[in-house]
Amino acid sequence: MCYRIDASDFLEKMNYNKSIAAGTIPNPRKVGEGIPGDIAIYEETIRNDLHIFTANYHFQDNLVLDCPEENPFLELHLNLSKSSIYYKNSFNISHEVAPMTGNLVYITPTDAVAEIQFKKGITYQTFDIHLPLAILTPYSGQNRLLDAFLTKIDQGRSAGLTDNNIKVNSRIWFAAQEIRSCTYEGLMRNIYIESKVLEILALCFEDENTDHIRLSTRDVDCIHVAASIIRDRVNNPITIRELAREIGINQTKLKIGFKSVFGTTVFGYLQELRMNNAKQYIQETELSIEEISQQCGYINISNFSTAFKKHFGLSPSSLRRSGIKVL
Repeated sequence: MCYRIDASDFLEKMNYNKSIAAGTIPNPRKVGEGIPGDIAIYEETIRNDLHIFTANYHFQDNLVLDCPEENPFLELHLNLSKSSIYYKNSFNISHEVAPMTGNLVYITPTDAVAEIQFKKGITYQTFDIHLPLAILTPYSGQNRLLDAFLTKIDQGRSAGLTDNNIKVNSRIWFAAQEIRSCTYEGLMRNIYIESKVLEILALCFEDENTDHIRLSTRDVDCIHVAASIIRDRVNNPITIRELAREIGINQTKLKIGFKSVFGTTVFGYLQELRMNNAKQYIQETELSIEEISQQCGYINISNFSTAFKKHFGLSPSSLRRSGIKVL
C-alpha cells in the first residue's frame, strides 16, 4: 500500500513541535490517524528568516509527500539516514539524495508540486535549514560554484548548488549534532546556532577529496556500522584490522570508504570524538585532568594534553582554569 498526502495536511495531522526546549529531543510520536508509523519533526526558529528542522521518519507503508512550490525559499537539506531519499521537483525530474549527502537548493514559486518518497520499513533522519538568500549574496564573486547558483536565482530559476550531492563529511555531521544537542539558551543559543549554520555552509564549498572508490550500498552500510562501533568504543578503541574484520570488508576499502563517506580518516573520526568528550568532561565534571585523559583512552597524560592543545588551541588545565566555554 502507498499513501499520498499534501505536506501541509501531513504537518497538521502531526501537530508537530515548533518549539524545543534547549538541549532536548522529544520522543517520536504517531504520525496521525490513517498513516501508520512513527515520526518526530522539530522546528526551531532562530530568527524570522532562519529555521532549523530535525526529523525522524519510519512508516509502515510507502508514503509520497506532495509539496506545493508556492513560496520561494532557500534550503540546505541533509540526509543523515542510511538509505536514499527520492524526490521530484520542478528543476529535477527525479533525483536521489544518497545516504549522508545533501544539497543547497533555491525554489522559486511555481504551480508545480514536488514529491518526496519514503519507503516502508526504513528509518529516515533528516536535518534541514531554511535560511535567507541574503546570507549568501555578500560572498558573490568569491566562488564560481556560488556565482553560478546565484545567477540562476537572479534569472528567476529554481536551482541546486551542485548537480551532484554534497557529501556530509565528519565536520558537517558534527556541526549538525552540535546544533541538535546545544544546551545554551536565549541570545547565546541563537548566536551559537547561527555560527554553526555558517560553518556548515562554509564546509559545503570545501573541495571534495580526490580519492574515490566505488562503494556498494552494503559497503556504505558497513562503514556506518564501523562509525557506530567507533562511537560505542571511543574510550577503548579497536584496531583497523579488528574493525574491518568485524564489519566484513577489507582494510583498504574501510580506510578509503570511510574517508569518502565521512570526509576524515578512521583515526580522525575517533580523535574528534575523544576531544569533544574531553572538552565536555573538563567543562561539566569535577574529574581530574588525569582521570579525563584515561576516560578518553590515553595512557600518557602528556600525550593527551598535547593532542587537546593541538585540537582546541589551549591545554586542558588552561581551559578549566579559565572557565571559558569552548564551542
